[in-house]
Amino acid sequence: METHYVTEADFVSLLSRLEKQGDLYVATHEDDKVAIKPFSEVGDFTYPGVRAFQPLKPLFFSMLEEVAEYPTEEEALRESKPFAIIGAASCDLRAIQALDRVFLEGDFKDPFYEERRRKGLIVSFDCTDPLDTCFCVLMGLNPYPEGGFDLNLTKVEGGYIVEVGSDKGKKVVDENKSLFKPATENHLSQRQAIRSKVTETVEKQSKEFRPAAAWQEILARAFDDSAWARNVETCVECAACLFICPTCQCFLLYDERAGDRYKRLKMWDACAYRNFAKVAGGANPRPHLVERFKHRYYHKLDYFPKNYGFEACTGCGRCIVACPGKIDMRKVLKEVCKS
Repeated sequence: METHYVTEADFVSLLSRLEKQGDLYVATHEDDKVAIKPFSEVGDFTYPGVRAFQPLKPLFFSMLEEVAEYPTEEEALRESKPFAIIGAASCDLRAIQALDRVFLEGDFKDPFYEERRRKGLIVSFDCTDPLDTCFCVLMGLNPYPEGGFDLNLTKVEGGYIVEVGSDKGKKVVDENKSLFKPATENHLSQRQAIRSKVTETVEKQSKEFRPAAAWQEILARAFDDSAWARNVETCVECAACLFICPTCQCFLLYDERAGDRYKRLKMWDACAYRNFAKVAGGANPRPHLVERFKHRYYHKLDYFPKNYGFEACTGCGRCIVACPGKIDMRKVLKEVCKS
């Protein structure tokens, strides 16, 4: 791929230019975590080093939005503003890939998601400071992006290597040529050394959780394993793991009266809730919590791969951090693997 070099000062200048073209969000250090915030609130850029605590999902798949109103002849779809996100990790890019497969393929596309994807610019980065909850390598990923970005950053001495990953990214570089220089062999050597070191770190901390066989093969024989019931004991059915998950795409449609009209709203939903799978007549295929708990693992690692060819878990570890019951997905799978 086409690579360039930009100094830290020139990269901030680039962000100022991008902000004039639309909304700009950056991953920035906040207390002891990395957060996604509007650039206008930050006014500067520090290399994030690791994925943000919140997923990028809300920028493309809104938590709550109006999708229709009636009686009316108008379309609910409104043209969105261009925006850019600076700070997508490798796991975030896989998550966007998963959402793309669900919302942009097949007979029925989500026009709201499609509009935001069309208007969004994604600038990713190489992880340099992985958390102890990161396990992307167990999901076939590396802690540095290999595709799915418009531009990718790698922090090197004095600035960043900028890798072009799409026509949209190339346009940004071409329109701001004065800010970029050719990446040197020294820069590329630094990048390779950083990537090797970080990958080794994540591999080392994930070693005890690496399965002896493919996830689908393991789950095929573990459906009735007692490990599910043991691990669900501290689950409080809050769905934090699902709402913080960058790939979960379940939603609920409902109608609400607004004066002399009605509007149809779409909001996030979660399969951890008791009534999620309930159907007309009151039947429920997953009435018990352990069944819903188990369903999440099967959806991510079995059903999704069967339909789309890759796991819907990115190994970001957000669910581990968010869970009030201290449930660690890696440990659950390790126990299931022993069966």
